[in-house]
Amino acid sequence: MIAGVLADLRARASHADLVRARDETVTVTLDGDGAAAASIDQSDTVQIRVLADGRLGWSGGATASAPAVADSACRSAAAGDPAEMFFPAPAALPTVITRSPAAAALMVQDLVRLAGSLADRLRRLNLRIETWAERSAGTVEVGNSRGVLVSYDVTLTGIGVSVAGGPAPCRLHVAGVAPPGESDLDALVADVEARFGPAALDLTSLPATARVWFKPRAVRALLAPVLVRHTGDRWIGSRGRRRAIDPRLSLLDDPLIDSRPGSRPICDDGIPTQRLALIRAGQPVAGLLDLRTASRHQLPATGHGMRRGYRAPGAAFSNLVLESSEPGTADLAGLVGEGLLVSEIEVGPAPNPERGIFRVAVPWCYRVAGGRIVGRVEGASLAGDVLRMFERVVAIGADAEWRGAVRVPSLVIDGVGVALR
Repeated sequence: MIAGVLADLRARASHADLVRARDETVTVTLDGDGAAAASIDQSDTVQIRVLADGRLGWSGGATASAPAVADSACRSAAAGDPAEMFFPAPAALPTVITRSPAAAALMVQDLVRLAGSLADRLRRLNLRIETWAERSAGTVEVGNSRGVLVSYDVTLTGIGVSVAGGPAPCRLHVAGVAPPGESDLDALVADVEARFGPAALDLTSLPATARVWFKPRAVRALLAPVLVRHTGDRWIGSRGRRRAIDPRLSLLDDPLIDSRPGSRPICDDGIPTQRLALIRAGQPVAGLLDLRTASRHQLPATGHGMRRGYRAPGAAFSNLVLESSEPGTADLAGLVGEGLLVSEIEVGPAPNPERGIFRVAVPWCYRVAGGRIVGRVEGASLAGDVLRMFERVVAIGADAEWRGAVRVPSLVIDGVGVALR
Protein backbone atom coordinates (compact mmCIF):
# COMPACT_ATOMS: atom_id res chain seq x y z
CA MET A 1 0.00 0.00 0.00
CA ILE A 2 2.74 2.46 0.98
CA ALA A 3 4.72 1.96 -2.23
CA GLY A 4 1.66 2.52 -4.41
CA VAL A 5 0.60 5.73 -2.65
CA LEU A 6 4.14 7.12 -2.75
CA ALA A 7 4.47 6.28 -6.46
CA ASP A 8 1.30 8.24 -7.14
CA LEU A 9 2.49 11.21 -5.07
CA ARG A 10 5.86 11.43 -6.86
CA ALA A 11 4.02 12.81 -9.89
CA ARG A 12 2.23 15.46 -7.80
CA ALA A 13 4.76 16.55 -5.19
CA SER A 14 8.45 17.24 -4.75
CA HIS A 15 8.57 14.94 -1.73
CA ALA A 16 6.13 12.86 0.26
CA ASP A 17 6.19 10.60 3.29
CA LEU A 18 3.62 8.59 5.20
CA VAL A 19 3.04 6.43 8.26
CA ARG A 20 0.57 3.59 8.48
CA ALA A 21 -0.40 2.08 11.86
CA ARG A 22 -2.48 -1.07 12.18
CA ASP A 23 -3.62 -2.31 15.58
CA GLU A 24 -5.94 -4.76 17.30
CA THR A 25 -6.53 -4.24 21.02
CA VAL A 26 -8.28 -6.80 23.22
CA THR A 27 -9.37 -5.64 26.68
CA VAL A 28 -10.81 -7.72 29.51
CA THR A 29 -12.22 -6.34 32.79
CA LEU A 30 -13.29 -8.19 35.94
CA ASP A 31 -15.67 -6.30 38.21
CA GLY A 32 -15.80 -6.58 41.99
CA ASP A 33 -17.96 -9.69 41.76
CA GLY A 34 -15.64 -11.40 39.29
CA ALA A 35 -17.87 -10.93 36.24
CA ALA A 36 -15.83 -10.59 33.04
CA ALA A 37 -16.40 -8.30 30.07
CA ALA A 38 -14.31 -8.21 26.89
CA SER A 39 -13.96 -5.79 24.01
CA ILE A 40 -11.98 -5.78 20.76
CA ASP A 41 -10.97 -2.59 18.98
CA GLN A 42 -9.31 -2.51 15.56
CA SER A 43 -7.80 0.46 13.77
CA ASP A 44 -5.87 1.02 10.53
CA THR A 45 -4.88 4.63 9.90
CA VAL A 46 -2.49 6.48 7.64
CA GLN A 47 -0.97 9.95 7.76
CA ILE A 48 0.44 11.47 4.58
CA ARG A 49 2.63 14.55 4.24
CA VAL A 50 3.63 16.23 0.99
CA LEU A 51 5.92 19.05 -0.09
CA ALA A 52 4.65 20.58 -3.31
CA ASP A 53 5.76 23.85 -4.93
CA GLY A 54 7.68 24.73 -1.77
CA ARG A 55 4.67 24.35 0.50
CA LEU A 56 4.00 21.66 3.12
CA GLY A 57 0.71 19.93 3.87
CA TRP A 58 -0.54 16.83 5.64
CA SER A 59 -3.67 14.82 6.23
CA GLY A 60 -4.68 11.69 8.11
CA GLY A 61 -7.46 9.16 7.95
CA ALA A 62 -8.42 5.55 7.48
CA THR A 63 -6.03 3.48 5.36
CA ALA A 64 -8.96 2.23 3.32
CA SER A 65 -9.35 5.85 2.12
CA ALA A 66 -5.63 6.40 1.44
CA PRO A 67 -6.16 7.96 -2.04
CA ALA A 68 -8.56 10.49 -0.56
CA VAL A 69 -6.12 11.20 2.28
CA ALA A 70 -3.37 11.80 -0.31
CA ASP A 71 -5.62 14.22 -2.18
CA SER A 72 -6.36 16.04 1.08
CA ALA A 73 -2.64 16.31 1.86
CA CYS A 74 -2.02 17.87 -1.56
CA ARG A 75 -4.82 20.40 -1.01
CA SER A 76 -3.34 21.17 2.41
CA ALA A 77 0.03 21.86 0.78
CA ALA A 78 -1.53 24.16 -1.79
CA ALA A 79 -2.88 26.31 1.06
CA GLY A 80 0.15 25.87 3.31
CA ASP A 81 2.94 28.22 4.25
CA PRO A 82 6.24 28.16 2.34
CA ALA A 83 8.54 25.54 3.85
CA GLU A 84 11.81 23.73 3.35
CA MET A 85 12.05 20.05 4.25
CA PHE A 86 15.03 17.74 4.02
CA PHE A 87 13.53 14.27 3.76
CA PRO A 88 15.85 11.45 4.89
CA ALA A 89 17.32 8.81 2.59
CA PRO A 90 17.36 5.11 3.50
CA ALA A 91 19.86 4.23 6.25
CA ALA A 92 20.85 1.26 8.38
CA LEU A 93 18.47 0.73 11.29
CA PRO A 94 19.33 -0.20 14.87
CA THR A 95 18.05 -3.47 16.30
CA VAL A 96 15.45 -3.31 19.07
CA ILE A 97 12.74 -5.69 20.28
CA THR A 98 9.27 -4.18 19.78
CA ARG A 99 7.22 -7.39 19.59
CA SER A 100 6.66 -10.37 21.84
CA PRO A 101 5.27 -13.54 20.20
CA ALA A 102 3.83 -14.54 23.57
CA ALA A 103 1.97 -11.23 23.81
CA ALA A 104 0.67 -11.45 20.24
CA ALA A 105 -0.73 -14.92 21.02
CA LEU A 106 -2.73 -13.81 24.07
CA MET A 107 -6.44 -14.52 23.66
CA VAL A 108 -9.44 -13.38 25.68
CA GLN A 109 -9.24 -16.39 28.00
CA ASP A 110 -5.57 -15.67 28.69
CA LEU A 111 -6.36 -12.09 29.61
CA VAL A 112 -9.18 -13.26 31.88
CA ARG A 113 -6.68 -15.48 33.70
CA LEU A 114 -4.23 -12.60 34.10
CA ALA A 115 -6.87 -10.23 35.47
CA GLY A 116 -8.19 -13.00 37.70
CA SER A 117 -4.74 -13.78 39.08
CA LEU A 118 -4.31 -10.15 40.11
CA ALA A 119 -7.79 -10.11 41.68
CA ASP A 120 -6.96 -13.25 43.68
CA ARG A 121 -3.83 -11.64 45.09
CA LEU A 122 -5.77 -8.56 46.16
CA ARG A 123 -8.75 -10.37 47.68
CA ARG A 124 -7.11 -10.69 51.09
CA LEU A 125 -7.07 -6.89 51.43
CA ASN A 126 -10.89 -6.79 51.64
CA LEU A 127 -11.17 -3.89 49.20
CA ARG A 128 -13.64 -3.23 46.41
CA ILE A 129 -11.57 -3.73 43.27
CA GLU A 130 -11.85 -4.01 39.51
CA THR A 131 -8.98 -5.53 37.52
CA TRP A 132 -8.23 -5.43 33.82
CA ALA A 133 -5.80 -6.90 31.32
CA GLU A 134 -5.12 -5.78 27.76
CA ARG A 135 -3.18 -6.85 24.69
CA SER A 136 -2.42 -4.75 21.62
CA ALA A 137 -0.75 -6.11 18.48
CA GLY A 138 -0.09 -4.40 15.19
CA THR A 139 2.32 -3.12 12.58
CA VAL A 140 3.86 0.27 11.84
CA GLU A 141 4.97 1.11 8.28
CA VAL A 142 7.06 4.17 7.44
CA GLY A 143 8.00 5.31 3.94
CA ASN A 144 8.96 8.31 1.84
CA SER A 145 9.56 9.28 -1.77
CA ARG A 146 13.36 9.03 -1.33
CA GLY A 147 13.22 5.27 -0.89
CA VAL A 148 12.65 4.76 2.84
CA LEU A 149 10.32 1.78 3.27
CA VAL A 150 10.31 0.14 6.71
CA SER A 151 7.86 -2.06 8.56
CA TYR A 152 8.07 -3.33 12.14
CA ASP A 153 5.65 -5.27 14.34
CA VAL A 154 4.64 -4.09 17.80
CA THR A 155 2.89 -5.55 20.82
CA LEU A 156 1.87 -3.97 24.09
CA THR A 157 0.37 -5.59 27.15
CA GLY A 158 -0.97 -4.07 30.32
CA ILE A 159 -2.57 -5.15 33.57
CA GLY A 160 -4.08 -2.91 36.19
CA VAL A 161 -6.45 -2.41 39.09
CA SER A 162 -8.95 0.22 40.20
CA VAL A 163 -9.63 0.35 43.94
CA ALA A 164 -12.60 2.08 45.54
CA GLY A 165 -12.77 3.50 49.04
CA GLY A 166 -9.72 5.74 49.30
CA PRO A 167 -9.34 9.52 49.37
CA ALA A 168 -9.25 9.55 45.57
CA PRO A 169 -9.54 7.02 42.73
CA CYS A 170 -6.68 4.55 42.97
CA ARG A 171 -5.76 3.26 39.52
CA LEU A 172 -2.47 1.42 39.12
CA HIS A 173 -1.08 -0.52 36.18
CA VAL A 174 2.05 -1.90 34.58
CA ALA A 175 2.73 -2.15 30.84
CA GLY A 176 5.33 -3.60 28.52
CA VAL A 177 5.90 -5.30 25.19
CA ALA A 178 5.87 -8.80 26.76
CA PRO A 179 3.13 -10.28 28.98
CA PRO A 180 3.31 -9.26 32.65
CA GLY A 181 5.08 -11.71 34.95
CA GLU A 182 4.60 -12.72 38.57
CA SER A 183 6.85 -9.89 39.75
CA ASP A 184 4.64 -7.35 37.97
CA LEU A 185 1.54 -8.63 39.73
CA ASP A 186 3.33 -8.72 43.08
CA ALA A 187 4.48 -5.11 42.58
CA LEU A 188 0.91 -3.96 41.94
CA VAL A 189 -0.32 -5.72 45.08
CA ALA A 190 2.49 -4.19 47.14
CA ASP A 191 1.60 -0.74 45.81
CA VAL A 192 -2.05 -1.15 46.80
CA GLU A 193 -1.05 -2.41 50.25
CA ALA A 194 1.25 0.57 50.76
CA ARG A 195 -1.53 2.98 49.79
CA PHE A 196 -4.32 1.57 51.95
CA GLY A 197 -2.26 0.27 54.89
CA PRO A 198 -1.71 3.46 56.93
CA ALA A 199 -4.80 4.89 58.66
CA ALA A 200 -5.92 8.48 58.08
CA LEU A 201 -4.61 11.07 60.55
CA ASP A 202 -6.71 13.80 62.15
CA LEU A 203 -4.62 16.85 61.28
CA THR A 204 -5.66 20.50 61.29
CA SER A 205 -2.45 21.99 59.93
CA LEU A 206 0.92 21.27 58.34
CA PRO A 207 4.15 23.27 58.29
CA ALA A 208 4.41 25.80 55.46
CA THR A 209 7.28 23.85 53.90
CA ALA A 210 8.41 20.28 54.34
CA ARG A 211 10.90 17.69 53.25
CA VAL A 212 8.97 15.46 50.84
CA TRP A 213 9.70 11.94 49.66
CA PHE A 214 8.27 11.68 46.14
CA LYS A 215 7.68 8.10 44.99
CA PRO A 216 8.40 7.24 41.30
CA ARG A 217 4.86 7.90 40.04
CA ALA A 218 4.95 11.37 41.59
CA VAL A 219 8.44 12.08 40.23
CA ARG A 220 7.18 11.27 36.73
CA ALA A 221 4.46 13.91 37.09
CA LEU A 222 6.98 16.49 38.35
CA LEU A 223 9.07 15.96 35.23
CA ALA A 224 6.33 17.42 32.99
CA PRO A 225 7.67 21.02 32.91
CA VAL A 226 11.20 19.72 32.36
CA LEU A 227 10.10 17.61 29.40
CA VAL A 228 8.20 20.48 27.80
CA ARG A 229 11.40 22.54 27.81
CA HIS A 230 13.22 19.77 25.97
CA THR A 231 10.84 19.58 23.01
CA GLY A 232 10.85 21.32 19.63
CA ASP A 233 10.71 25.10 19.41
CA ARG A 234 10.69 25.46 23.21
CA TRP A 235 14.10 23.78 23.39
CA ILE A 236 15.52 25.95 20.63
CA GLY A 237 14.00 29.09 22.11
CA SER A 238 15.37 28.42 25.59
CA ARG A 239 19.02 28.89 24.62
CA GLY A 240 20.69 31.04 27.26
CA ARG A 241 17.82 30.40 29.73
CA ARG A 242 18.28 26.69 30.44
CA ARG A 243 18.13 25.72 34.08
CA ALA A 244 20.38 23.07 35.61
CA ILE A 245 19.10 20.48 38.09
CA ASP A 246 20.86 18.39 40.73
CA PRO A 247 24.26 17.39 39.22
CA ARG A 248 23.76 13.76 40.27
CA LEU A 249 20.82 13.41 37.86
CA SER A 250 20.80 12.64 34.14
CA LEU A 251 17.71 12.27 31.97
CA LEU A 252 17.76 10.07 28.86
CA ASP A 253 15.31 9.33 26.09
CA ASP A 254 16.05 5.85 24.77
CA PRO A 255 13.91 4.21 22.06
CA LEU A 256 16.44 1.35 21.78
CA ILE A 257 15.69 -0.38 25.09
CA ASP A 258 14.27 -3.80 24.29
CA SER A 259 10.62 -4.55 25.08
CA ARG A 260 9.53 -1.18 26.40
CA PRO A 261 6.36 0.60 25.18
CA GLY A 262 8.30 3.47 23.56
CA SER A 263 10.83 1.30 21.71
CA ARG A 264 11.12 1.60 17.90
CA PRO A 265 13.92 1.32 15.32
CA ILE A 266 12.75 4.24 13.18
CA CYS A 267 10.69 7.32 13.94
CA ASP A 268 7.61 8.34 11.99
CA ASP A 269 9.69 10.87 10.04
CA GLY A 270 11.72 8.00 8.55
CA ILE A 271 14.85 8.68 10.64
CA PRO A 272 16.66 5.87 12.54
CA THR A 273 16.16 6.26 16.28
CA GLN A 274 18.93 6.91 18.77
CA ARG A 275 19.61 7.17 22.47
CA LEU A 276 19.55 10.85 23.42
CA ALA A 277 20.86 12.44 26.62
CA LEU A 278 18.52 15.32 27.48
CA ILE A 279 20.21 16.24 30.75
CA ARG A 280 23.74 15.10 31.61
CA ALA A 281 25.03 15.53 35.17
CA GLY A 282 22.37 18.15 35.80
CA GLN A 283 23.08 20.20 32.68
CA PRO A 284 20.53 20.45 29.82
CA VAL A 285 22.28 19.23 26.65
CA ALA A 286 19.66 18.26 24.05
CA GLY A 287 16.03 18.47 23.03
CA LEU A 288 13.71 16.47 20.78
CA LEU A 289 13.43 17.77 17.22
CA ASP A 290 11.04 16.32 14.69
CA LEU A 291 11.86 16.67 10.98
CA ARG A 292 9.71 19.75 10.38
CA THR A 293 11.07 21.72 13.34
CA ALA A 294 14.66 20.69 12.61
CA SER A 295 14.36 21.69 8.95
CA ARG A 296 12.93 25.07 9.88
CA HIS A 297 15.97 25.80 12.03
CA GLN A 298 18.45 24.03 9.72
CA LEU A 299 19.37 21.52 12.41
CA PRO A 300 19.53 17.72 12.35
CA ALA A 301 16.39 15.90 13.45
CA THR A 302 16.83 13.64 16.47
CA GLY A 303 14.71 10.70 15.32
CA HIS A 304 11.71 11.42 17.54
CA GLY A 305 9.04 12.29 14.96
CA MET A 306 5.53 11.09 15.79
CA ARG A 307 2.77 11.18 13.16
CA ARG A 308 -0.22 8.92 13.62
CA GLY A 309 -3.68 9.18 12.12
CA TYR A 310 -5.29 12.55 12.81
CA ARG A 311 -2.57 13.80 15.20
CA ALA A 312 -0.58 16.77 13.94
CA PRO A 313 3.10 15.99 13.19
CA GLY A 314 5.46 16.67 16.08
CA ALA A 315 8.10 15.19 18.35
CA ALA A 316 7.40 12.63 21.07
CA PHE A 317 9.39 11.02 23.86
CA SER A 318 9.98 7.28 23.74
CA ASN A 319 11.37 5.60 26.89
CA LEU A 320 12.44 8.05 29.60
CA VAL A 321 15.13 7.12 32.13
CA LEU A 322 16.14 9.30 35.08
CA GLU A 323 19.55 8.09 36.26
CA SER A 324 21.74 8.89 39.24
CA SER A 325 25.53 9.06 39.21
CA GLU A 326 25.66 7.57 42.71
CA PRO A 327 24.08 4.47 44.26
CA GLY A 328 20.52 4.99 45.37
CA THR A 329 19.54 5.08 49.04
CA ALA A 330 17.24 2.40 50.45
CA ASP A 331 16.31 4.06 53.78
CA LEU A 332 14.67 7.19 52.47
CA ALA A 333 12.25 7.36 55.41
CA GLY A 334 15.21 7.75 57.73
CA LEU A 335 16.53 10.62 55.64
CA VAL A 336 13.15 12.34 55.60
CA GLY A 337 12.97 12.15 59.40
CA GLU A 338 10.03 14.53 59.74
CA GLY A 339 8.08 15.24 56.57
CA LEU A 340 5.76 13.73 53.98
CA LEU A 341 5.68 10.87 51.52
CA VAL A 342 3.77 11.44 48.27
CA SER A 343 2.85 8.38 46.20
CA GLU A 344 1.05 10.15 43.39
CA ILE A 345 0.16 13.63 42.25
CA GLU A 346 -3.36 14.47 41.12
CA VAL A 347 -2.49 15.97 37.76
CA GLY A 348 -4.69 18.85 36.63
CA PRO A 349 -3.87 22.15 34.93
CA ALA A 350 -0.64 22.32 36.96
CA PRO A 351 2.35 22.03 36.93
CA ASN A 352 2.50 24.89 34.48
CA PRO A 353 4.53 23.45 31.57
CA GLU A 354 5.88 26.84 30.61
CA ARG A 355 7.12 28.18 33.93
CA GLY A 356 7.28 25.11 36.16
CA ILE A 357 5.06 26.74 38.80
CA PHE A 358 2.61 24.27 40.28
CA ARG A 359 -0.06 23.72 42.90
CA VAL A 360 -1.42 20.19 42.95
CA ALA A 361 -3.50 17.94 45.18
CA VAL A 362 -1.75 14.91 46.64
CA PRO A 363 -4.52 12.56 47.83
CA TRP A 364 -2.05 9.71 48.43
CA CYS A 365 0.12 11.51 50.98
CA TYR A 366 1.58 10.15 54.24
CA ARG A 367 3.16 11.65 57.34
CA VAL A 368 6.70 10.57 58.16
CA ALA A 369 7.80 11.06 61.79
CA GLY A 370 10.88 9.70 63.48
CA GLY A 371 11.91 8.07 60.22
CA ARG A 372 8.75 5.98 59.80
CA ILE A 373 5.35 6.33 58.13
CA VAL A 374 2.76 7.08 60.82
CA GLY A 375 -0.44 7.63 58.81
CA ARG A 376 -2.21 9.07 55.80
CA VAL A 377 -2.72 12.82 55.37
CA GLU A 378 -6.00 13.72 53.69
CA GLY A 379 -6.65 17.00 51.88
CA ALA A 380 -2.99 17.90 51.34
CA SER A 381 -1.66 19.96 48.45
CA LEU A 382 1.83 20.96 47.34
CA ALA A 383 3.04 24.13 45.66
CA GLY A 384 6.29 25.49 44.35
CA ASP A 385 8.61 25.79 41.38
CA VAL A 386 9.44 22.37 39.94
CA LEU A 387 12.66 23.56 38.32
CA ARG A 388 13.96 24.93 41.63
CA MET A 389 12.83 21.80 43.44
CA PHE A 390 15.08 19.68 41.24
CA GLU A 391 17.96 21.80 42.57
CA ARG A 392 17.10 20.82 46.17
CA VAL A 393 17.27 17.03 45.96
CA VAL A 394 18.39 15.60 49.31
CA ALA A 395 18.48 11.92 48.34
CA ILE A 396 17.83 9.60 45.41
CA GLY A 397 16.15 6.26 46.00
CA ALA A 398 17.36 2.77 45.17
CA ASP A 399 13.84 1.90 44.00
CA ALA A 400 14.03 2.88 40.30
CA GLU A 401 11.81 0.55 38.28
CA TRP A 402 9.93 0.55 35.00
CA ARG A 403 6.41 1.87 34.90
CA GLY A 404 5.44 1.57 31.24
CA ALA A 405 7.84 3.71 29.23
CA VAL A 406 9.31 5.54 32.24
CA ARG A 407 11.99 4.51 34.73
CA VAL A 408 12.57 6.94 37.59
CA PRO A 409 13.60 6.56 41.24
CA SER A 410 12.12 8.16 44.33
CA LEU A 411 13.46 11.61 45.20
CA VAL A 412 13.59 13.35 48.58
CA ILE A 413 13.32 17.12 48.11
CA ASP A 414 13.64 19.90 50.68
CA GLY A 415 11.58 23.05 51.07
CA VAL A 416 8.39 22.00 49.25
CA GLY A 417 5.36 24.21 49.92
CA VAL A 418 2.63 22.30 51.81
CA ALA A 419 -0.97 23.10 52.77
CA LEU A 420 -4.19 21.44 53.90
CA ARG A 421 -7.28 22.15 51.82
